[in-house]
Amino acid sequence: MKAALVYPRWDWVEYNGLAEPVGLLQLVSALREGGHKVTYLDYSFCESLDELDDQVKDSDMIGVAVSAAAKLSRAEIVTTHLRKVNPGAVFLGGGAYPSIFPEHTLNAISFDYVLVGEAEESIVELASAIDAGKDTSSISNLAFRNTNGDIVINPRRHVPSDIDVLPFPARDVVDYDAYLQNGMHEFGVITSRGCPYNCMYCKPSTDRIFGGGIRFRTAENVVEELAELARLRNTDNLPVFFKDDTITLHPTEWFEAFRDGLKRRNLKLKWHCATRVDTVSRSKLKVMAESGCHCISYGVESGSQRILDFYRKGTTPEQAVSAFEWSHEFGIEATAMLMIGCPMETERDLEATYSLLRKLKPDDIVVYFSTAIPGREIHDWAKREGYLTDDINAELFDPARNRAFEVMNMRLPFMDVDDVIHWKHKIERYRSWRKVTSIDNIRKWIGDLMHDPASATRKAGLVLRGFSGRRSKPCKRTE
Repeated sequence: MKAALVYPRWDWVEYNGLAEPVGLLQLVSALREGGHKVTYLDYSFCESLDELDDQVKDSDMIGVAVSAAAKLSRAEIVTTHLRKVNPGAVFLGGGAYPSIFPEHTLNAISFDYVLVGEAEESIVELASAIDAGKDTSSISNLAFRNTNGDIVINPRRHVPSDIDVLPFPARDVVDYDAYLQNGMHEFGVITSRGCPYNCMYCKPSTDRIFGGGIRFRTAENVVEELAELARLRNTDNLPVFFKDDTITLHPTEWFEAFRDGLKRRNLKLKWHCATRVDTVSRSKLKVMAESGCHCISYGVESGSQRILDFYRKGTTPEQAVSAFEWSHEFGIEATAMLMIGCPMETERDLEATYSLLRKLKPDDIVVYFSTAIPGREIHDWAKREGYLTDDINAELFDPARNRAFEVMNMRLPFMDVDDVIHWKHKIERYRSWRKVTSIDNIRKWIGDLMHDPASATRKAGLVLRGFSGRRSKPCKRTE
């Protein structure tokens, strides 16, 4: 079969940074291993929708990724266009959003099928069945309309407990030069699937995607993927972002094996990750630093225990203080990821958050607005309690965009939105003050200026804008 897999990031600004779609690239590899010919289409850098038409005119199956609620409209635009280009192809939707909302995906976009959950095995089975003219109606993880027009959602297959068996992403199809020229700084890698925690701003969407629980790759398997990436890019120095929900659930022994495996392969990694403050220890961070970890973005969220408990975060401000102290001890930059604007939040809670920042002395701070995203319990709660103000504008489901535009989709009973914006600006000013008074930050900026003047200049501009209370350029407020 001739299959085309499509990343429909068309006419879309990534407010949280540019990155390659690692999960979709794994499906490219799975189809290849299944004996199918695969074309990969990435609309990230297209100036017109018809630029890639020639690559799909003879495809038998066209799969379109729908990675998030905010990008549903992009997938619909691209799919509608490709239907006109190749009306005889079978169209398939998949990704995070269809895994959570298969019915809505089938109603919103003219897909013939939707795959839910982890799809490496199911997509190969579907492609082979279509190619052989066999019945597809019993394939696990498949959603479709039957002859009566009713939506059928088949049972899911068991997820593989050993995820080392999964193929590496097909990175050879990615135009990495274009990504790097347009703002990507690190290659994405995933070492685990799933998350065992119960935070209301994530659950149950993560379980619907990955089936619940967490599964790990071995350190050796991850090192092998990195060695393959290094060969592709013809370098032994790799900047990497580990995209795991909580990579530090790996035990210290895993990081020791990872460190030693990199050394055997003569790979020099400079990597960063995002994680929780309660899953690190002094000994683990020491080994992580030895393996090339230079930055950790910690989900601090709030300095108020009351708000952390409301989110069911399961952490404490005291744990954050320890995590930041240990990180600084081993030369790891520690970023505080905050989430302000929860409907339950008061001025006192935000004062506690600001006070915690002064204790943490973070190397960087990123402030998000609390966002009610469909498929997550905070959305159901906000809707049920009457706090949801906009459930139609899908772009309001993108927390990074909301941060840039300073808008929210939840009502605040104890404060105004302008009060939350005021605290965001105050935190941004503190961030800029930290940047210009920290010797380590100044030293790092001078190093960046010598090796990458453009990037260093951009960072300096962000710091200077932060003194005005806004790290990003002013955007028009939208409702």
